Amino acid sequence: MFRIELTRGSSWQVPAETIDHRDCETNSIDAAVAEAKYWLVQTQKHAPARGVTHYRVVGENGTALGGPP
Repeated sequence: MFRIELTRGSSWQVPAETIDHRDCETNSIDAAVAEAKYWLVQTQKHAPARGVTHYRVVGENGTALGGPP
């Protein structure tokens, strides 16, 4: 299982603020990244006032495993 976070700031590695998060019940990092990208785009499109700039995928141990290139 992974945790997906939508963040604000200059980089996904060290976000200034976590805007929202949710669990992604999959063992596939690729599936979690795809879901995170989709959620980011939808949030930016439908709720731009939230100021979301990045996503990141966090493993069960709390390590950030991926974000946008």
